[in-house]
Amino acid sequence: MAQIKFGYQIDFRNPPASGRSFTDLYHAMFRQIERAEQLGFDSIWLTEHHLTDDGYLPSLMPMAAAIAARTRRVQIGTYVLLFPFYHPIKLAEDIAVVDVISGGRLRIGVGQAYRAEEFAAFGIDKKQRLGRTLETVEILKQAWTGERFSFKGKYFELNDVRVLPRPLSRPHPELLWGVGAPKGIQRAAEMGLGFATVGTASAVRIYHDALRARGKEPANFSVVGSRTVYIAESAEQAWKEIEGPSMYWAQHYGKWLSQHAGTDISKAPIRPEPERLRRTSVLGTPAEVRRRLRQIIADDQLTDLIINTQLPGLDPALAMRSLERFGTEVMPFIR
Repeated sequence: MAQIKFGYQIDFRNPPASGRSFTDLYHAMFRQIERAEQLGFDSIWLTEHHLTDDGYLPSLMPMAAAIAARTRRVQIGTYVLLFPFYHPIKLAEDIAVVDVISGGRLRIGVGQAYRAEEFAAFGIDKKQRLGRTLETVEILKQAWTGERFSFKGKYFELNDVRVLPRPLSRPHPELLWGVGAPKGIQRAAEMGLGFATVGTASAVRIYHDALRARGKEPANFSVVGSRTVYIAESAEQAWKEIEGPSMYWAQHYGKWLSQHAGTDISKAPIRPEPERLRRTSVLGTPAEVRRRLRQIIADDQLTDLIINTQLPGLDPALAMRSLERFGTEVMPFIR
């Protein structure tokens, strides 16, 4: 098994009840990011949504640029960037500039978005989300060659355009397809993209099987997944400290995902059920966390495991304490 890479996820959410200003929260998140790099994490990952009451990070490229200026080594990824809400030329330019600023450290998880409220706000038909995303991926690849090109699709038409600067990454920043449905996972393999999974080992098996069916070697592609991980003196203490933030997180995602699927929240893959959340999170002492993560890494066949510790509303000091312990008492022993 190849050596696992560890990432740290930040979504900059600030629930109204937290009592913190966004300025204070952002400064605390930057301290965590800088410490994660010092501790040896391989990457920092940002995630995007719009029109939320807690300021869920809506602007990934400006934040990625800020992180690039504050770090020297860690890769900076999006998990995921919502492609339908961007014009592909502007997106190509922004990503290229940040990749240059970072010294070629950018990785782009591609998302199609799913919240009806967001599509309505941007004036885009939700039914167009896949088509717009596919055309945007194709335009980005051509734009990042630095050469003039034209494109004619269903949603975008470009005539003799050129995007500079080119990204420093060659041939361009890594693209990872973020999707959960089997057909979409197979499309990632067909497109030759990495996989940003929100699923389990079965989703990764679908991806690897699809790669092999197309004559591609799975070892050449990234599989990035995330888990809530929190370290304390015991699993009971860990859950006591993160139960409220976990339920808040699950309540929002459960609502969004069930609305997207047209089902009840009880059928959503993420839902506010305490026992289920506690079971799927990785909690406890460093020894307990090491044991769980070794099994997850082996079962899920991940190349990158993203640690989600700074849950929305959790005191940043508690998240930093867990981060420190993960970096010193867990990560060095399971690489």
